[in-house]
Amino acid sequence: MCAMRLMLFALLAAAPFSPAIAGGPSADSTAEKPTEKPRDDVFYLGEVVVSGKSATPETPTGISEITAADIRNRGARDVGEAMALIPGVHFRQGRSRVGHYVTIRGFEQENVLILLDGVPISVPYEGLVNLPDIPVQNIARIKVIKGSASALYGPNAMGGVVNIITKKGLDEPQTTLGYRISDYNTHHLSATHGGRTGRFGYFIGGSHKESDGYRLAGTFTLPEEVTESMESAPSRPPELENEPIAPDSGRRENSDYTKQNIMFTGDFEVNPYHNLGLSLEYYNHEYGIPPVPVYREHPRGFFWFPRYWRFSDWERYTANLIQDSSITDAFRLKSRLYYDYYDNVLNIYDDSSYTTQDRIGPPSGESIHKDYSMGFNVHMFWDVVPGNQLRGGIMGKKDVHRETMGDDPYDRYESRTYSFSLENELEAAENWRVTLGGSYDIFEKTSREEAGESMVPGKDLYVFSPLAGLNYQVSSNIEVFGGYARKVRFPTMRNLYSAGVTGPIGDPDLKAEKADKYELGTHWHLPGSTRIGGAIFYSEVRDLIQFDNLIGRFEQFDKARIHGLEVEAEGDITDTVFGRLGYTLLQTDISGAVTIESERDHDDLVYRPDKLSYRPEHKVDFELRKTFAWGTTAGVHGSYISSRTFYNHAEPENNDRLIAEEKSLDEYLLVNARIIHPVTKNITVELLGENLLNEKYQEIYLFPGKGISGSAGIRVTL
Repeated sequence: MCAMRLMLFALLAAAPFSPAIAGGPSADSTAEKPTEKPRDDVFYLGEVVVSGKSATPETPTGISEITAADIRNRGARDVGEAMALIPGVHFRQGRSRVGHYVTIRGFEQENVLILLDGVPISVPYEGLVNLPDIPVQNIARIKVIKGSASALYGPNAMGGVVNIITKKGLDEPQTTLGYRISDYNTHHLSATHGGRTGRFGYFIGGSHKESDGYRLAGTFTLPEEVTESMESAPSRPPELENEPIAPDSGRRENSDYTKQNIMFTGDFEVNPYHNLGLSLEYYNHEYGIPPVPVYREHPRGFFWFPRYWRFSDWERYTANLIQDSSITDAFRLKSRLYYDYYDNVLNIYDDSSYTTQDRIGPPSGESIHKDYSMGFNVHMFWDVVPGNQLRGGIMGKKDVHRETMGDDPYDRYESRTYSFSLENELEAAENWRVTLGGSYDIFEKTSREEAGESMVPGKDLYVFSPLAGLNYQVSSNIEVFGGYARKVRFPTMRNLYSAGVTGPIGDPDLKAEKADKYELGTHWHLPGSTRIGGAIFYSEVRDLIQFDNLIGRFEQFDKARIHGLEVEAEGDITDTVFGRLGYTLLQTDISGAVTIESERDHDDLVYRPDKLSYRPEHKVDFELRKTFAWGTTAGVHGSYISSRTFYNHAEPENNDRLIAEEKSLDEYLLVNARIIHPVTKNITVELLGENLLNEKYQEIYLFPGKGISGSAGIRVTL
């Protein structure tokens, strides 16, 4: 296996630097070029630091963009898969409940601002959105800001920004239909239609996905000490004993789903100077969560408990109203109002039959969550003089979480976030561009009600976040950039108030996380389609909040350092062969001790971790694609992920205390392949194979990854 990996990496590494890549013209092919220029079907109103079709440069920083062509060429089914090959980005199983999330340059998704057409879309309570829930048929572009984002994005972008920008209708109406089938009764259907009538453009898309689950690479068996702990774990009433999680093979237990989605985007040109936009979304899901063990404290000690969960109902509604106006030739104003509502029912069961909910402790039953965010932002862009643009912004957001279990009264939490930003971009000299600015961010813990009683929500938080960037255009093809910014992420309600009944234990006294981020990078556009880029990055983070999924606690580190580098090269190797290769080096270290306080009468654990958990030191991404004379395109892509450190706190011989044992998960290599064939001008068929080596791996400890799978699909354009 190691020899094969080295050979594969050597071939891919050599390809982008072969003589053929330096010059030849691009081939006319069925596969769409991932380096294509922005198309007219991009809903530009969904941008943040853009007004209409006139792009306002972002703060000099590392930015990657995924186009609709990239998504189709890789066979990506959701936003997470679309971003998986970006250097510095790691798409993996999340640590909480269920879902897959991205880590950007070592910052987990809780620290990343996820936007859809400029609207923050994370669940208010958790600060997370499950990226596989977002289908790709409506997406025109995904912008990934890995460094220091513009101050206009506001707080909670400490780890970067992902803005998912949808499509808009064109003058010529177009309809697409898609269908994909895979094993275990997996069926994915999608449809879109867009067009324009006079000054009104519209785009609507929907999807229906259902599956009995996914395949494991082999039999997954929990360690013996985990199973024995589950057998002896206390329960109430005693006769309802905990059922240990059984070995799993073939189809992953409780991994089935049914997901439906519909989205609408509309834009109206009031006149050449004023535009309005509207986007609407609705999601309706039902899905299982594969069983996992969780380590929790009990008066009798620490035990592993089995967790059998299902979402019987998961709904989301979003409305986003945008206006974009050129007040004068030099002054533009863009504003947005949005509302994002979640209504979810999580069923917690006694055992793997997923039928009974009679246990009092650990509790089973129906947990109802009703969350919403509503907010606004106003951004102005003023060209003071040629070469000098002043940008400013005001934003406000209200987050509300309501939760109950069984017949209990609702717990209710509310917070409000405000941000005031200003930055100036100046052409200081020929080919030199300087950006200076900052934001003042406020987090108000407005209210806290538990079991019908008002409680102290905690102290409000205030942070000033400065920013500075420098860009030098060495030539028309070479750019060098660098920058510094302080970025902040405020605690979520889950961080602050979670009671630990079915999940982690919160801490109302958690501080705001703050990162001082530095970056130096370059972009090279060589003859033909060849692009080379890279960056060195360093972040010093204070009061970093991390969720330890094994024990269900939020840990706050006094100081952590995240640093590394990333490089990427892509282009046409020959007239018919395209290649891409990326590499990420990521290193972390922590200063100071971490304390895990006992909630019972056990000893506190004080330990000094060396690294942040689950961050691979090395990541290699590759893509190779060939188009044949008869129109068929065949490609292979994937990633190598090195070993990852984590800390085990379970002591098999003594469950009266916690330990801090540094362990690691094995490296793995995922290889996927895709074949696309045009049957006619309007019909294409495809075959997709995933994890072709059937690697048996864990992205998170005790969470096995998906095994080999294959699918077939068809796409019709009318």
